[in-house]
Amino acid sequence: MVSAEASAQPRRVPIMGRRRLAFGLVAAFLAGLAALTVLAFLGWALEAGPARLIFFVLPDWALIFCAHLISGLTALTALALLVPPFIGRIHRTWLRRLISVVVGLAAAAATVPWLLYFVGIGLNAAAATYIRVTAGSGESVIVEQSGFDLREYAVYRQKSFFVFERSAEGTSESDVFDPDDGTLAVRAADLLLTCGADSLPIPSLDG
Repeated sequence: MVSAEASAQPRRVPIMGRRRLAFGLVAAFLAGLAALTVLAFLGWALEAGPARLIFFVLPDWALIFCAHLISGLTALTALALLVPPFIGRIHRTWLRRLISVVVGLAAAAATVPWLLYFVGIGLNAAAATYIRVTAGSGESVIVEQSGFDLREYAVYRQKSFFVFERSAEGTSESDVFDPDDGTLAVRAADLLLTCGADSLPIPSLDG
């Protein structure tokens, strides 16, 4: 028989329960933070439109892809850590099973568009390579080579400390546009990018 003094003591939460709750809350916080990052980069990308943006040497869609991946994985981790213990506290078997099915269907419904979006931006992010070419004066551009047509290119000029904006694009005169051996020269307000047989004037972003 349990004494009155023992029954009056507060129930202690198991250490593993506290750790699980802590890890679940951290995962949920990271999922929300990554989701906000996705929205921020997506907003900047849509605002830039055809100009496109590159941060350091990573295109906007690659950053959106990474943040989207982190958001999905941490959200899944948070659900796995937090939801089962709460469902397990429901004493009625039929209600517990019903809620489990509803939560499972909701998670599946959220996963399908997430996977479609994930694959879409993944293909977009992996469809091109980016190489930075620097002039002797220190000015630099980032050259994008298409992964679908090796003749297509786009050149990004530096807009701020870590943001590059598209300044020129076109199709190479040769079969393959190869920016690996490209050189950059300063020419008045413009820059001149030479890659093999192609000599490309890169206008100022203000022009």
